[in-house]
Amino acid sequence: MAKRRLGVGFVGAGFITRFHIRSWLGVRDADIMGIVSRTEDKANEAASLARKLNVGEAKAYKSATDMVADPAIDAIWICAPNFTRLENMEEIVSALEKGKGELIGVTCEKPLGRNVKEARTMLELAQKAGLLDGYLENQVFAPAVV
Repeated sequence: MAKRRLGVGFVGAGFITRFHIRSWLGVRDADIMGIVSRTEDKANEAASLARKLNVGEAKAYKSATDMVADPAIDAIWICAPNFTRLENMEEIVSALEKGKGELIGVTCEKPLGRNVKEARTMLELAQKAGLLDGYLENQVFAPAVV
């Protein structure tokens, strides 16, 4: 049986998502397969960047629900603006609860929430959905990166 690569989708298409896409050149056994953004043009641009860098056959989605429903997506990285993170997580979990897809994990770029209550809710939602969860702490200004 051939080993399957992890298909990752991004929620958000701004600076930090583009940073993660560029850094994906150093990631093994995973491909960027999708991008969703409130701005369709930005989602298309980020997906195009992933394809150009040959880090996955990313396509743009109109909603997180649509991305969750794609069998090519195994995990989601939430990199959308801080004020939208909880809303995005709720949409992802709702899609899973309605049987719209199967994910194994979700991770969120810092900050996890705008306050402790939101951060706890994010974690509770991931646990409720049975998802592996992670927290991304970018290294944009690390000496090795700059």
